[in-house]
Amino acid sequence: MSRRIRIQIVIAVVSSFLVLGLMSYLAVSRAAVSRPTAGGTFIEGIVGVPTTLNPLVSDTSKDQAAADVHALVFDGLVRIGLDGSPEPGLAESWDIDTTGTVYTFTLRSDVKWHDGQSFGVDDVLFTLRSVQGPAYTGSASLATVWRTVLVERAGERSVRCKLQAPFAPFLKYATLPILPAHMLATIAPEQWASSPFSMKPIGTGPYQVTNVTGDGVELTANPDYYLGKPLIGTVSLRFYADESLAFAALTKGEISGLAYAGTASVGSYNVPRGFVRHAVPVDAYTILTFNLRNAPFDDVTFRQQLAQAIDRDDLIKRVLPGQVARIDTPIMPGLWAYSPTAVWYIPSKERVAKALDTLGYTAGSDGMRSRGPLRLDFELLVDGAPDRNLAAADIVAQLGVVGIKVHVTQLNGDELQKRLETGKFDMALHGWQHLGSDPDVYELWHSSQIGIGRNYAGLQDSTIDDALSLARVDSNPENRSQLYAEFQQRWIDLAPSIIMYQPLEVYATTRDLGGTAISRRSDIPGTMNLMIGRESRFRNIVHWFVTRSREISGDLQP
Repeated sequence: MSRRIRIQIVIAVVSSFLVLGLMSYLAVSRAAVSRPTAGGTFIEGIVGVPTTLNPLVSDTSKDQAAADVHALVFDGLVRIGLDGSPEPGLAESWDIDTTGTVYTFTLRSDVKWHDGQSFGVDDVLFTLRSVQGPAYTGSASLATVWRTVLVERAGERSVRCKLQAPFAPFLKYATLPILPAHMLATIAPEQWASSPFSMKPIGTGPYQVTNVTGDGVELTANPDYYLGKPLIGTVSLRFYADESLAFAALTKGEISGLAYAGTASVGSYNVPRGFVRHAVPVDAYTILTFNLRNAPFDDVTFRQQLAQAIDRDDLIKRVLPGQVARIDTPIMPGLWAYSPTAVWYIPSKERVAKALDTLGYTAGSDGMRSRGPLRLDFELLVDGAPDRNLAAADIVAQLGVVGIKVHVTQLNGDELQKRLETGKFDMALHGWQHLGSDPDVYELWHSSQIGIGRNYAGLQDSTIDDALSLARVDSNPENRSQLYAEFQQRWIDLAPSIIMYQPLEVYATTRDLGGTAISRRSDIPGTMNLMIGRESRFRNIVHWFVTRSREISGDLQP
């Protein structure tokens, strides 16, 4: 009897411990949270080697490696928000006068250079006047804008910029890196490239350069950064000659992250185990441009049939899966001025065939269509980009189904550019790169730009001209948004070209990296669903982390 009682007692005690253990586990697992902590190192591979780290010398439109370093080391008066809208940077605020020609920037008072010196008006004046000078060899587009601006001191903490005429996209050009006058003002411009600053620059950005070699750059967190000290203690950028070498380093675990174009040679590779593939559209796209000066491309109804004959979703799925995204209008999804109601045509080859019959284009014995002497037989120009060559072959096949013959001519970039500029083409498949954060597309589609700008299609339309002209001088975002919505719908109605796709920028990182906020889901607040340049991935790097602590949350009752 006593033995039975002892067994029951043991069972009861064991059961109690099991229940207590289970309850404790559930309590801890439900209440414990993983929190980012400061420290650690992030090593990223960079494709290319910067020629110089001095923004007054390097053209970042051609030197992406330099742009990546600049994004960590320097700040501009203005920074770009997630939707492309301007946000305060080194300038805590700005004021635009009623004429739209005078911008007054009020500078922050809590900014220091990496060497401890205070940031101020003299630094801004030195930088902007250097960009205006003949020795500046950085971005040509920046120089073009700033050389027409009068820059002057407006107060102890303010700078005034006077434009010759209203120019609503101006704030986009105020993102250029500001440099320290106390480091460079005494150096002759012809010595900028060879100065010690160009090898080991000093900025106000989230990270400061500690070491530079031919293989990479070492940076440490700026403890005085005005947006808060970054969580990751050290960032190491390692340079590689091409994507394949960089991807090999990723596979070997030698680096923790790598950014590359989805259309690059490694774009279709699977990321190694233990890494996460982030893919976000970048500010570029590939476009099929029609020459509206020549028949039958001068007929809007014919162009609308071409728009319905090419199934871009099908092309992307079969030819470029995971490398590009669909885009319908010249204003990119993710920008504040993008209009989701401006939707492209629904593809239907059966409907196109009937419409072409109605237009008088009948099929001959070879299946190709003609109307009198006008035969639907066109040349398609394309450059050597692998993705565009694949897309061109698919376009040939799709248009062939409806009786339109297309033969591809591959040219190098310079030859293609010349043919576009001189209007000697039927159709051309080419790309626009570095479109930037502002939705201004005046140079691409305003009729005044035919022959002198980049309106290669030769589009002439008064409605589009009026919308683009007004949107360029009206600094009110709501008014501009409405004007750009009208432009996008009118552009689709006229179908002067077909925007085929937008390339994805792939960012492969170790699973330990958190806080990047990089996502293609626009429904998640605070996430990046459009990269304005590859370097914009570093936009919120102060929040990135690679180390974590597990803590018990305050939900447990005492």
